Amino acid sequence: MARASGGKPTIEREVINEVFFDDFILDICGVPTDTTLTARTITKTFPDGSQTIHVNAEFAADDPRIARERNAFTDRIAPDGTITTGCLAIRIYRKGEGTVMRDAGWVRFLEDGLLVRGPHPFLETDPADVYC
Repeated sequence: MARASGGKPTIEREVINEVFFDDFILDICGVPTDTTLTARTITKTFPDGSQTIHVNAEFAADDPRIARERNAFTDRIAPDGTITTGCLAIRIYRKGEGTVMRDAGWVRFLEDGLLVRGPHPFLETDPADVYC
């Protein structure tokens, strides 16, 4: 998607710091734990209705056996609603091991599925193998 023209975007910034019971980790690992989400987002909305949303986020479970997840990506939303996600989407770290998975490239979300470019091992991996 080309950068929107015809005026400056409206820019919104948000910081999220939230603790929640992690049903995802309970489902895949069988471990009850709270997880802290720390995220920063910058949303730019252009006059033509298109948007870019840049996100830096980290999910850190209280249980040290669970791998941490870091995301740094940009969603590009076209005026027609087509979403393309790019950058280094998912990185999963485990204490003492370092990076256990890295996802990169971009994904376009279509009505009939995904169009994927770049290495995305996360889409082909059992989450329990990397988080638990």
